[in-house]
Amino acid sequence: MRLARTGVRHRALRLAPVAVSVAVLAAGCHVPGTSSSGGVSGNGQITVAVVPGIDTVPLQVGLKDELFQQAGLQVTVKDYASLSDEFRALTDGQAQIAAGDYTGFFYEQATGQSSLRLIADGYDAAANSVAILTLPSSGITTPQQLVGRAGGVATPLRQIAPFSSAVPYNIQTLAAEEVLQNDGVSPSSVNWTPMDPADMIGALQAGRVAAILVSEPYILEAEKQLGAVEVMDASSGVTSGLPMSGYFSLTSYAHANPSVVQAFQQALDQAQTECAQRGPVQAALSGLAGMKPGDASLVTLGTYPASLNVGQVQRLASLMYDSGMISNQISVNSMISG
Repeated sequence: MRLARTGVRHRALRLAPVAVSVAVLAAGCHVPGTSSSGGVSGNGQITVAVVPGIDTVPLQVGLKDELFQQAGLQVTVKDYASLSDEFRALTDGQAQIAAGDYTGFFYEQATGQSSLRLIADGYDAAANSVAILTLPSSGITTPQQLVGRAGGVATPLRQIAPFSSAVPYNIQTLAAEEVLQNDGVSPSSVNWTPMDPADMIGALQAGRVAAILVSEPYILEAEKQLGAVEVMDASSGVTSGLPMSGYFSLTSYAHANPSVVQAFQQALDQAQTECAQRGPVQAALSGLAGMKPGDASLVTLGTYPASLNVGQVQRLASLMYDSGMISNQISVNSMISG
């Protein structure tokens, strides 16, 4: 039975499998695409802003296999350190499409800070791809034992500025808090400590935090370095397959360049279909900053949806509203066709 948060709306909500996003380590590189003539009218040059990670691997596959070139596009992938940097690139015209955490983009849309078009779904969660880990010597074996722990649970840095400290502030905390509630644990009873994921393993080892909320490749690294053990799978039960990553543009850009957007969607869908095979994914992961040799074959991967399921992504938007992350409900359908 779900526990009610103070001052937060709750409605009965069931989630079907959808998409999760995981950031690796941001780097300063950018990867050029190729160009070709095709059925695109207008300027076929696109810069895609990303915080590089497992969720954006299909972009690299699409570039390597010249899928964007075959669609008549010249695509450049540019790396940014945060979603706020991506939003700035979109609004300043430095990028035409941006990829990342759904909650950040939906927050921008719901608060009227940007008018966004949802271009494509990004990455679907798998079991154990987002988890709370602790040291085997901590004595913590159940979610209930996270309550009131000194140092608390380290969580990824904030992607949104929530209306209240009583609500989650990124996709990982949203997922974790929903699972905690279903396990009978009030999220407000857990001390959350925002932290750069790159610093979490060291903080756990030093005893500065009791546990860490991480996704790949940090799950694997914590297990390898510290023998860390899982306290809770944050992508299970009500959050199984939770959508966390998508591709967005400004609505004004999508309206002005419909054939470019359509060509990008089709090429990306093909790349995501190819990523159903682990081989192309592993090859792309090996080139990511922060991915150690051999890790690409060991990390827990989700799936890359080859098409956008509006109903599934709408359930995430509704979950955000239900949790208090946004105060205005979002229509995903209007973000696709509006």
